[in-house]
Amino acid sequence: MEINDNTLNIAINNLKRQNPEITDAEMLTDSIMERITPKKKRQIPSYLLIIRTISSSAAVFLLGLFFVQQTTTTEINTISPIAKVAVPKIEVRSECLQNVNPNEKNVLAVYLCHIKMNSIKNQQFQSFYHQIRN
Repeated sequence: MEINDNTLNIAINNLKRQNPEITDAEMLTDSIMERITPKKKRQIPSYLLIIRTISSSAAVFLLGLFFVQQTTTTEINTISPIAKVAVPKIEVRSECLQNVNPNEKNVLAVYLCHIKMNSIKNQQFQSFYHQIRN
């Protein structure tokens, strides 16, 4: 073991004493720079771009449709003979929301009321369906 350690230490010391000589520094720099390649941007497949565009436009369309269905024009005030202004009114069709005090809206209570109303309507439908079938 000592012989191998000694030989290794001598070899390391000899290497430390020697200064490397660069004969062509520019060639070394150029070869290093050629090996360094910029990271390529990962391209998104074209079908994903098409799907993204279609889904975004569908989302905007559905959002617009939601707002159109939620608002109805109830009054048209005439400011001048040329211009007319429409005043939208938001309809609340749920009986559960209509019966709640506006200052004390409890989401859980409204949801439970909605579930109860749906179960009553489902029972009515089931009884009507059985009457028709029999």
